[in-house]
Amino acid sequence: MADQQSLSQSTASKQLTERARWVEKIIKSAKQTYKLCPYFDKKTSSCFIKMMKSQKKAKCDREGKFDTCPVFIDFIGEQYDKLVVTQKVLPQDFRDLQLII
Repeated sequence: MADQQSLSQSTASKQLTERARWVEKIIKSAKQTYKLCPYFDKKTSSCFIKMMKSQKKAKCDREGKFDTCPVFIDFIGEQYDKLVVTQKVLPQDFRDLQLII
């Protein structure tokens, strides 16, 4: 019984680290392509990710800087979860991810 619990815990932690590595790789790829967040509207200072989630306050708190933005990181993580559930191939580049979305 204890072996099964430790096995399931190690599998869960392995999936978490794979997710974290993939999210980090996609964010690095996005930083190479974009200076500001691709989901940031300069004219209104709004965040399109927040708008998609229908939050009332869609203003970007980070002025378009997305490398440590929790909203952007959560969005990329959600995309990972959707791709894993549907058993699709994980893109290796942010631009490829945009094509899938």
